[in-house]
Amino acid sequence: MYRNHFDLKLRPDPDIPVWDRLAAVWRGVHRASAKSGVPFAVAFPEWMQGGFTFGKVLRVFVRDTEMADTLYDHLENLPGMDDWVEYGRVRPVRAPERFEAYRMHRIPSGVSKARRTVSLERAIVLQQEARKRMIAQQASLPFVVMQSSSGAKFRLVVERLPATGEENGTPNGYGLSRTTQMVAVPVV
Repeated sequence: MYRNHFDLKLRPDPDIPVWDRLAAVWRGVHRASAKSGVPFAVAFPEWMQGGFTFGKVLRVFVRDTEMADTLYDHLENLPGMDDWVEYGRVRPVRAPERFEAYRMHRIPSGVSKARRTVSLERAIVLQQEARKRMIAQQASLPFVVMQSSSGAKFRLVVERLPATGEENGTPNGYGLSRTTQMVAVPVV
């Protein structure tokens, strides 16, 4: 379970929009996690406060204090990271009462390979309808623009969901839940 956390609060910069600064910091956490081998989950304590945004704080959750310290050290060693954020100290969450999950919201790119009960033509129609629905849903969700290791830019769209605390999946490389791997983080 992800019960230790630290906050990365964005430093003010009137020349760079909040979402671009958040994306840069989030990419930094992604890189530090890959280098250190420490998986992490994220939360956004200022979710949708003051507009259509994640807010100015990226809360990073890890499994234990030692892992938190390792990830924290890797973050501090990333060039320029100190220019972007103020680091909060590592804190445990002792007896959480509420939980939530942040899930990457994806649009299916093609027909499911698992389809077996419908014809290919029907599967294509169903996939197109699902794609339209997902695009409409994404219009109400915040996103940041990320860049993959190959240099391709993409929208990282996130939805916040209530959780029970029993969800103990594995987060993706950006610290987010997936449809089949929900990760509950405490509401702090």
